[in-house]
Amino acid sequence: MAMGYLVLLNGKVAATPNDWVLTAVSTLLIVRQGQWPLAITLLQTFLFAVAPGGTLGAGVANMAGFFALGELTWRRSGWQVWVGTAAVLSANVLTPPFDGVAPMLFRAILLIGLPVLVGLHLRSVQEIAWQAKERAAADAQAARADERTAIARELHDLVAHHVASMVLRIGAARHALDPDPEVAVVLKEVHESGIAAMADLRTLVTVLRDTEGGQEAVTDLPSALRATVDRIEAAGPRVTAHIDTNVADLEGVLRLAVLRVVQEGLTNVLKHVGERAKVTLLVCKKSDAVEVTLSDDGQAVPAEPGHGLIGMRERVELVGGQLTTGPTGRGWLVHARMPA
Repeated sequence: MAMGYLVLLNGKVAATPNDWVLTAVSTLLIVRQGQWPLAITLLQTFLFAVAPGGTLGAGVANMAGFFALGELTWRRSGWQVWVGTAAVLSANVLTPPFDGVAPMLFRAILLIGLPVLVGLHLRSVQEIAWQAKERAAADAQAARADERTAIARELHDLVAHHVASMVLRIGAARHALDPDPEVAVVLKEVHESGIAAMADLRTLVTVLRDTEGGQEAVTDLPSALRATVDRIEAAGPRVTAHIDTNVADLEGVLRLAVLRVVQEGLTNVLKHVGERAKVTLLVCKKSDAVEVTLSDDGQAVPAEPGHGLIGMRERVELVGGQLTTGPTGRGWLVHARMPA
């Protein structure tokens, strides 16, 4: 733009070699303007101050100084902005030719106020964007923490059930059998260790319990999945579900993960697609994995963003699986594969 100003817009004033030198130096200084905004602002102001008044090169250096001041206000704050503003203002007020004090002050304030205001606006927009990014990261972290807390509660229920069963059977064996003394000592130690483990589990889980409690253990996964489908269909969406009855044989943690993916996926369809959504749900167990595929054919409607996908991903990754989500055709696809 500065080169074009010299060549095309100078009117009857011919560009001198000094004008070209000042223009080239001012333009090259812009390359480092984002890295050293205060230094470049002062250098641009110095070039304008030492240039002969009223020349083309001085005009280019002055415009470059205003541009540098705007970036200085954007990237820095405090004393650096005051120093840069004072330098540019002094150069414009004190550099001849003078047109009178009032016109000179008005011109300087106008030309300086505009880049300062633009710089302040850009800085405020950038700070708002950073704050929004930090809030989103904090919300995602909180959602993961909440999901892990719920998982910990559910793991307690599952582990406590199995440990209690083992303790009960070992206690029965100690009374029913008449083993030799060494075996009796081993059974006694195992029994006492199981009782201590139960006590430790109860102690540790108290810090994870809240007033609502954790999700109940899933004993009949196919029935729980059908109940979830019926609950969503009662709200409006039409769900075509294919549920493999073999998923009833999955272990406890995996049953909870499958149910959580289906619940959250169907809830997201109701929330983002609406009551007229048509949904296809496929839950099947293969030789080495269980897969959950959920898709809809509707366009998403605006809704408040949540953390359902974060919770689903946390569940799936807990059991060593993979979660894939994204648009497909007109709708949205959720696919989870978990080793079984």
